[in-house]
Amino acid sequence: MSNNAYLRTILLQQQLTERQRAGLARMRQAVEWRIGTLRGSPRIYYAGSYAKDTMIREKFDLDIVAYWPPECGHTLFEIYRAVGRRLRKWRKHTRPKTVAWEIPFSRRFHIDVVPGRAMDNSYRFANLYHRPNSSLQTSIKIHIKTVRDSGRCDVIKLMKLWRARKRVPLVNSLLLELLTIEGAKRRSYTDLGEQMTAALDYIYNNIMTTRVVDPANTNNIVSDELTQKQRRATRSHARVALNAKTWNAVFRLRQTST
Repeated sequence: MSNNAYLRTILLQQQLTERQRAGLARMRQAVEWRIGTLRGSPRIYYAGSYAKDTMIREKFDLDIVAYWPPECGHTLFEIYRAVGRRLRKWRKHTRPKTVAWEIPFSRRFHIDVVPGRAMDNSYRFANLYHRPNSSLQTSIKIHIKTVRDSGRCDVIKLMKLWRARKRVPLVNSLLLELLTIEGAKRRSYTDLGEQMTAALDYIYNNIMTTRVVDPANTNNIVSDELTQKQRRATRSHARVALNAKTWNAVFRLRQTST
């Protein structure tokens, strides 16, 4: 089996089943039913890997955004707090994150709900409440389009599988996606091995100093959340992957000590 055929086989194995996709749709409906009736009539959208078509079966969650209209009359904090209260009535272990509410269901699955207020009636850009007491302007729609239209969704899925199996500390998926797109620039769109090698090489050579900006707002530096320790660990993982003799070694599950 050629390298490309092997990687294609891995991608097939990482496709979600129809049952899993139906389950995610039901989860979205459950969230929408609980927060869609809040004052202001928010619009609910899929976000994250589901919307970008970069979801893998090995490890996935569900991202949902709820945007209030610009003239709703609510502050960002009021919107954020109202969503949290409603979700906690449903799932008491719902917890606040930087711009989202996380609803845990198991160690392997959770839902992130991101509330915000649209900047205009196009709902393209929104302001989000950013804990502990600030705001963040961005566009989930631009994030989705940037990744989904890049032509790199397959190699991004492989990079996410590498991250999951080797516990690479690139926690922010948008950051991993943007690094992969940049690394694979000017490479073949069909040769998965070439794309992934280029992405790993780019990460190895640039992760210690890279400055990745939000494609929807250059004032947001996506890479700022990476600590130096995480950068060093990521670089080390990339070096190991680049030195691997086979793709099977790159994707082999990390051994845990007993």
